[in-house]
Amino acid sequence: MTVKRSLFPVLSMLFLTGCAAGAVSSAAVPSTAAPLPGTAETAGTPQPAGTAEAAATPAPTADAVQPPQGLVETGAAVLDYDEIRLIDYFREYQPYPDTDYYTMCRDGKWGLMRSDGTEVLPCRASEPLFECSWNAHHWHGYLDDLFGSPDYEAAYKAASQTLTESGDGRLCAEHDGGGYRQFVCLQDDKTYLYSGSMGPGQFITLTDDILRLFSGNTNGLVPAQSGTTTHESDEWYNFVGDGLYVYRCRNSGAANNFVYTAADCFFDAPLAAAQREGKWVYLDTAGHEVTAPCYDGIYRPNHYTDEPLVFARAAPLLSGYAVVSRDGKFGLLDNTGVELVPCVYDGLAWDGGTAWVKLADGWHEYTIPGVTKPDPLADLPDSVTAPDTYPARTDAVFFMADANSTNRLNLRAGPGLAYDILGKISSSTLRVYGYSSAAPGWALVRYDPLYDVPQFGWVSTAYLISAE
Repeated sequence: MTVKRSLFPVLSMLFLTGCAAGAVSSAAVPSTAAPLPGTAETAGTPQPAGTAEAAATPAPTADAVQPPQGLVETGAAVLDYDEIRLIDYFREYQPYPDTDYYTMCRDGKWGLMRSDGTEVLPCRASEPLFECSWNAHHWHGYLDDLFGSPDYEAAYKAASQTLTESGDGRLCAEHDGGGYRQFVCLQDDKTYLYSGSMGPGQFITLTDDILRLFSGNTNGLVPAQSGTTTHESDEWYNFVGDGLYVYRCRNSGAANNFVYTAADCFFDAPLAAAQREGKWVYLDTAGHEVTAPCYDGIYRPNHYTDEPLVFARAAPLLSGYAVVSRDGKFGLLDNTGVELVPCVYDGLAWDGGTAWVKLADGWHEYTIPGVTKPDPLADLPDSVTAPDTYPARTDAVFFMADANSTNRLNLRAGPGLAYDILGKISSSTLRVYGYSSAAPGWALVRYDPLYDVPQFGWVSTAYLISAE
């Protein structure tokens, strides 16, 4: 059995991974970049009192040993881990990350837990676990220290069996790589989505659907790079970005006067995180910075290195809140840029519905009144039939479509041949979201094509194979 290590280094070139070591440039956008009406003139000016500066003001340190105000403790058992972190994932394929799991640490060793506190894999890995780009609950890094040893095969089988029996995915043994998506600004003064897989890609004109997915509306902003383009063949091009990001609209107009060294998309959230001056700042959908650049990374550590762990990425807003960290302490930011929970705690994890907060005696679970994790089917179009039966945890909810480029699998509006065909699926990892009790043999899935936006639809389970 072989482990192909090309996955993470290659995918670290994606549009969400513009982090660079060292100082961060805050150079102004060239004046030729057309501003968005009513935003650029104010975006680069100092923020009013009570916004960016207020968000960075430390709360009294005495609060660090007290329960966080505004949160309600659930009564769950206190956890004794040293750290709990968001799983590293590829957000360009997951607008809302897989927050059913965290990677946790005890005595310098890392494992896997469900977000409700259930331990899945005990702490033994030398670094935080991360998810395969397939997003199929395939976990990397757990047995890396045993790779090549006589004990690896037995340990791999035992851990995989544990995961299968509990319905928590499996270890990822090998993978040849995945795709990439990034936004680019070309010389024609337009913004494009550059997308491909392990080689040259295509420049895709921004449609309303693409902008709605990545920015939340059809006139939204996306973080775009400039760079060098070379023509490969037909509609295929090589693009090398300059590593600098500007929030732009579809006609390339810049939203503010800042250049960032890493930047996140908004998707459907009111704030997005970007990095400048070596720190993370949060912006609203008009491009205004609503916090100071004062926060450190939360997830995506420097994998496969003997250097101390450095977490490169700021957390996204989940249900209107984001975990933030500064000066080694953690808090919870709300959707206006104010710290609902001040950065005075030794650890905080948030899955969009519940928070784990580290107090003196361990990790306590809390909720925010009125806030719950979003329903993954909330965006199911009215034209697609809703399921009446849902997968259990132990169901094989991820599948590969048994189809190739010349034999596509029909994606239908409902569970049966009588329903309209919405599209055709090539070989791809699909997540099953439900079934129909009236039509056995059909499953509601979400298809995430490389060159288009995600799409819900029904497929015949006769053509699905388990994503092993």
